[in-house]
Amino acid sequence: MIVNRYERIAYSLFKWVDNKPRPGILDLLYKADVQMLPGMFVGTIALTGVFAAIGSFAGSYVLFTYFFKTGISTLLIIAVTAAITGGAVASLPIITLSKITGKKVKIDANLPFLLAYMATLSSAGMNPVQTIRGVAIKEFGPITAEFRKVVYRFDVLGEDIISSINHVALSTPSPTLHDIMIGISNIIVSGGSLKSYCEQESKALFDIKRAKLKTFIDTLAIYSEAYIGGVVVSIIMGVIGIILLGTLGIHILFFSTEDLFEIFIFFVVPFANIVFLGALEMKFSSGDV
Repeated sequence: MIVNRYERIAYSLFKWVDNKPRPGILDLLYKADVQMLPGMFVGTIALTGVFAAIGSFAGSYVLFTYFFKTGISTLLIIAVTAAITGGAVASLPIITLSKITGKKVKIDANLPFLLAYMATLSSAGMNPVQTIRGVAIKEFGPITAEFRKVVYRFDVLGEDIISSINHVALSTPSPTLHDIMIGISNIIVSGGSLKSYCEQESKALFDIKRAKLKTFIDTLAIYSEAYIGGVVVSIIMGVIGIILLGTLGIHILFFSTEDLFEIFIFFVVPFANIVFLGALEMKFSSGDV
């Protein structure tokens, strides 16, 4: 209830966003299966950013002024406020994109099994429309939701089966499912064998799946070695370097040895780990490896 009230307040402040068509935001929300208007989406992002900025500034000001006061307290307050505000503003778009990516990964993972199931239904004598209805009442995760959209469009909205399939194919986050749906649509139009098509595509996708799993294992091993040899060793060398600078009495600009340690601990180390985690996220979250 609190979340719904928060979203209503955000929408009341930003409902003017819906005065113009927002196809980009609508397409994003549709792919993520998020039931939210563009105005509510933008308003929630903006309101969250405002609250995060106020809260993070107040909290960091008290923390670094009265409890952990250092020579770079002002810099820490600004950095913490900027980081938390940026994270809060980016959180909803990132969550939405993560839903789309997670949906794509689950669709691609289940697609070979779905095609094998469709081939079985077709071999049992079902026509393509009955096969699609059979998939819609089965549970294959997010991929089932995509086929339910097809059934909804031609059973409830009254569209023809070809238009329904093509519409969902254009909006699905999975390029593989897009190609499969277009192929099914062409099979229906041409009167070809859906069973043969599904068997052929299922076999091809299983082969691709095996190759991707092998690539994933090899790539993960490379990244683990890069983290140990790059990030961990660099952090150790950085600590040793700061200690040596302090021992020799060498100062970098106007920073003392204590200030260098604080900058290294609060900024360099977290930044290095965030960059590495970001690289992992970009590499593996798409499901292409």
